[in-house]
Amino acid sequence: MTGYTLFFAASLCLAVLQAAAQPAGSNVVVAKQGFSMKTQMDNTGTFGRQAYDPPDPATSTGLLGLEYPVGQPYEHLFGAGIWVGGLLDTARVGTFPPIRAVSTAYEGWSGPLNEFFPSSSSADTIFRINGKNAPKPAAWDAYWGGAIPYKPISDNDFYMTYSDYFYRAPNPANHLPLNLKVIQSSFVWNDTYADAIMIVEYKIINMGTKVIDSAYVGFFFEADVGPLNAALYYQRNFTGYYPNSRTAYIHNPVDLGSTPVGCSLLSTSLPLDSLRYTFQWYPGPQSPANDGARYNTLSSGQIKADEFPSLSDTRFLFGFGPFFIRPSNNPVQYPNPDTLKIAMAFISGYDPVGNHLRILQRNASRALDIYLNQGIRLPATPPSPPLRAEVGFRRVTLDWRWTPVDSTGPNGRPDPEGNWDSTNQVARRYPDRIANPPPGYNASRGGRNFESYKVWRSENEGGVDEAGQLTPPPDNSFVLVKQIDVPTDSFEYNSGELPYNFDGLKPYAFIDSNLVRGKTYWYSVTSKSIPNLAYQQIVIGGQVVTVEVPVDPLESRIATNAVPIKPLPFSVSQEPRKVAVVPNPYRTDKDYTLESGGWEGTNSSWQETNRLIKFINLPERCVIRVFSLSGDLVRTIQHDGGAGAFPRGDHDMPLLSESNRALASGLYIFTVESELGVQTSKFVIIR
Repeated sequence: MTGYTLFFAASLCLAVLQAAAQPAGSNVVVAKQGFSMKTQMDNTGTFGRQAYDPPDPATSTGLLGLEYPVGQPYEHLFGAGIWVGGLLDTARVGTFPPIRAVSTAYEGWSGPLNEFFPSSSSADTIFRINGKNAPKPAAWDAYWGGAIPYKPISDNDFYMTYSDYFYRAPNPANHLPLNLKVIQSSFVWNDTYADAIMIVEYKIINMGTKVIDSAYVGFFFEADVGPLNAALYYQRNFTGYYPNSRTAYIHNPVDLGSTPVGCSLLSTSLPLDSLRYTFQWYPGPQSPANDGARYNTLSSGQIKADEFPSLSDTRFLFGFGPFFIRPSNNPVQYPNPDTLKIAMAFISGYDPVGNHLRILQRNASRALDIYLNQGIRLPATPPSPPLRAEVGFRRVTLDWRWTPVDSTGPNGRPDPEGNWDSTNQVARRYPDRIANPPPGYNASRGGRNFESYKVWRSENEGGVDEAGQLTPPPDNSFVLVKQIDVPTDSFEYNSGELPYNFDGLKPYAFIDSNLVRGKTYWYSVTSKSIPNLAYQQIVIGGQVVTVEVPVDPLESRIATNAVPIKPLPFSVSQEPRKVAVVPNPYRTDKDYTLESGGWEGTNSSWQETNRLIKFINLPERCVIRVFSLSGDLVRTIQHDGGAGAFPRGDHDMPLLSESNRALASGLYIFTVESELGVQTSKFVIIR
């Protein structure tokens, strides 16, 4: 946002002027779609922070246009939208030389910001379908008729329509509408496989009487990637393009925590390889300012080199065509009107080791698989196995062998190793994977796709939900401690440990030992598949041929069967005067976080109030009183070690007084009163 304040003020003035001229009843709706990645949009075809009507400077600066991961203060999208341009004959009688016209859903510098709008009808809104079992909205049939049959597709579907011949103000200068109607559908899933993917499908209809010749469709993207609390973060962006996957993106390589965002072309009404592509990036002042310049940019066929290592307040236009769009209102001359169908994907990506662009490319491949190979569904990920844990002294034994009993009950799940993926082409190459399909599956399509189990551990304590129940920590806090895979193929590590014994244990078991008492560990076992193939049509020598595109393996969610484990706590003391404090002395120059073997939370979330000591070898029930050296009562603790699953002989105490003041350096006296008598001892805090 070069000159952000000036630009925002100019945008606001423009929006206010447009709003003032807007006909009564015009109906712009703003909504956010998604789960781990949430995207702001409205029914003018605008995505991002600029999807407001009009922008409100009191609120919009703190509202993210695209959140990923949700809850983190990192912006990804200031504004984006589709562009449609073409050559249009405007003669009423005879023919004129065609003019170059472009209608834009969003343009962030030269303006106008929007040239598509819903009608003034109150029925024009965003239809939101929340879940595959969601009931049909009351107005669905009356509004959509046969245009879109009601059939929920993802975990959250959005449907809307807008046109370039509804204006909130007089026609923008030097702009002629192409008489376009656009039906926009978008799909997201509450699943880690697609947590940074949103698929957007456009149906573009020529509602006029003239052909739109040499038509090009583009996607304008003004991202502004970076943390909101970093000054001028949007000036440290660069734009890049992956031609093989037809993916354009913007990334911030400077501000830590930033993840890239981009769009990937999945499908059009013509084979992708038959199209002419344009990829242009530029800072705001270089934006094409009128329809002629916009059409020339869209149709140029120029692929600009990646911007990096240069950085700027960048934006890009990714265009493709040409298309020939017959009109729907000239049945005599054109009895077969066209509906131009375009599918795009919004994508981001997070990599624990920082290679976020690699994950963005992976998600582009996954989006292609979801759309072309799966029919806008998630592929058949092998389900997580049942996970049982036996806790011992400083150890835990995990067991995840599936039996038929595990498929029963409300939380039952099928056998991961029997998982059948009807779309998997790689499985067809292995006879054992396609033999004896489960009931209801066709032996001529797909096969069993299970490949391996992966055992994960996290030393992050997780959180607590509204009901007071523990919730798993973030996926990126888990580390892989074991992988066990099928020995009859060459995928993964090929450790060859299924279904054979390993480490001297029974199959499907793992022992983790030398655990620290007093810490909470989380364990999970996920199921992973073999890879798959998607298919694209390309043109070679004038012939349309089909080529294979590799698709990454699938893996079940870590959180599905994650279990918290607390190794047997410090034992309850049956003898008097055995209570101790650890650490003693407590030194504030030492690290007692989980990463250093302590119990004060993670480094990333640690703060001064996390400091604590632990009383160990306590009687099962007792009262602990802590005094300063001058005799002032600092804190009183009622300990009941019999309230949990195991008798507990330990108790945590924050280094705060009961009035929540940090305890100063010095010597402290404590007493422990129980049926065993009274013990008096001391501990030291060194700041």
